[in-house]
Amino acid sequence: MAVEITRGSVDDIDALEPLWVAVHRAHQAAMPELAPYVSDEETWREHRPLYETLFRRADTFLFLARVDGELVGYALGCVAPAAEGWAADTWRVGDRIGELESLSVLPDHRGEGIGSALLDVADEEFSRLGVDDVVIGALPGNTDALRLYERRGFKPTWIYLSRFAARHDSS
Repeated sequence: MAVEITRGSVDDIDALEPLWVAVHRAHQAAMPELAPYVSDEETWREHRPLYETLFRRADTFLFLARVDGELVGYALGCVAPAAEGWAADTWRVGDRIGELESLSVLPDHRGEGIGSALLDVADEEFSRLGVDDVVIGALPGNTDALRLYERRGFKPTWIYLSRFAARHDSS
């Protein structure tokens, strides 16, 4: 199995839908106690505009992973001034912080090294952009993703707790 990783663009956003839906489903499987979740259609409808907004920034990048021509994964990253985020008031960081906004590999291809390969090219891109400080988000129940990120030197930094009315009303 040969993985081909290429640079994507704003024109590739629509092709990311099934991969984002796979992330959404992984969230549901990892943390069912956080239900109710939005539908697959709703998650993409709500998430897609974020990608469009990120591509308006100069230092947003997208890498696409294909196996035998099939899109099986992607990594989308962006860079922002550290002063616009939450890290600079607590930790020593550079002037700019990178965020790996999304990393997705289709379920049938997980465990094949594709996520690591996407992280490799994302790390190279952040380095090319002069960014040493990078954050990535993951649900606490997504243990496979957490292991992958921790093997790459990421450490738990910030935890969000939520109290959503829909969750409370459904119990």
